[in-house]
Amino acid sequence: MQAADDIAGIVGPIDPISDFPTVDELNEFIDALAGEHPGRVSITQLGRSRGGDPIREVQVGSGPRHILVFGNPHPNEPIGMATIRHLLGRMVADDAATVGATWHFVPCVDPDGTRLNEGWFPGPHTRSGVARGFYRPPAAEQPEWCFPTLWRGRSVGVPLPETKAMMALIDRTRPALIASLHNAEFGGGFFYTCGGDPAYWSALTDRLSAADVPIHRGAPDAPGAHTLAPGVFELPQFVSMADLLTSQGLDAVAALGGGGCRDYTARYGTAILVCELPLWVDARIGDGSAGDRVLGDLLDATAADYHAMAEVAAAVLARVSDRLSGRSPFERSVRALVAGLPGLAVSRQSVPQRQRIATRGEIFVEQYDWTAMLRLRLGGMLLRLLEEECRHDAATALSAERDRFAAVFDQWCADVEQNAPGVAVPLERLVRIQAESILLAATRLRDGLPI
Repeated sequence: MQAADDIAGIVGPIDPISDFPTVDELNEFIDALAGEHPGRVSITQLGRSRGGDPIREVQVGSGPRHILVFGNPHPNEPIGMATIRHLLGRMVADDAATVGATWHFVPCVDPDGTRLNEGWFPGPHTRSGVARGFYRPPAAEQPEWCFPTLWRGRSVGVPLPETKAMMALIDRTRPALIASLHNAEFGGGFFYTCGGDPAYWSALTDRLSAADVPIHRGAPDAPGAHTLAPGVFELPQFVSMADLLTSQGLDAVAALGGGGCRDYTARYGTAILVCELPLWVDARIGDGSAGDRVLGDLLDATAADYHAMAEVAAAVLARVSDRLSGRSPFERSVRALVAGLPGLAVSRQSVPQRQRIATRGEIFVEQYDWTAMLRLRLGGMLLRLLEEECRHDAATALSAERDRFAAVFDQWCADVEQNAPGVAVPLERLVRIQAESILLAATRLRDGLPI
């Protein structure tokens, strides 16, 4: 197996990074790279986004194994775009960095959504600063979760143009590995895989420890994901997630959208690696000492918070419903999140071992990871919706509602900034974790080891 120092050597030095690349900046970088190295870099347009942006594939290397790397499948998660930029530069500079594979990078899967987040890319990278420029589409508009699949005799998943672009690339290359690059705002780091062994899993989480990023030790965000090792989970297929949600009385298709890349690539035996990293960390996340609350009571309080924030947002929407255009992506996202929060509340209350004492880390995560994260996401998008509509409609009722909710959102932000602002992880460390994790999987693939 490739030694840790060899992986680091392949990835090479990473200069300090102060901001995330925008869609246009990344395209300019790719075009310049292809222009300077026409024999080593090829660019293919796989399709266009719903907004007309090109979905581009950048190919480097010429080995028999095909590896796909997806950047920004969720547009609020731009670490992967910086990681792809670094890996492309490394592989063009040194063919050995391709480790004998043909690489296919899709630098930005969702350029439309990414452009709606670019306001916070330059910084300041604070939790409330990101929230004020935040956008995340509802499940049905997330390209990575719109792959077609079958569940209980019905077809689910309506592929978006961006999804169709990924499908075409997958069918053409029949990849041995897909690496999908993600990040959260706050918490610990973790990985999803569909296989591997203890040596692989510990080597992945060693990347987190080396970068001083805590390992996420709670439940994963994918329903029913099986824990392979601390900080490593098996990526579930749609069927198992949908069955679990349905057993909880929830609308699985509304919650999930459709299949993921694991569902679609099952026919090719493709290995999957998903890197989930936080922008901010807090030492309290890993506090395993006994807290002062029973877990069930803690989760019930979380569920109550979810219902309360949904009620706040729903009331705002109701008061301005006659002034909303219905065309805003922020409105679709806010309405979807409001509709989904009761189901998320059920999922929190479905956690087993409710009678035990919660750890201090679990108490902190429930309050300032899950609940605060959702408040900031919901509040940021709702405020952006109201501000957008005010620019097109000077109605007093609309501006008054904007000002009223802005005060509520200011309180949500102040709570987080006072009690859990987090410590920002240097962006170059996050890029290194993702780059080394991908190269770890690629070298194990080359050496015939399970991933």
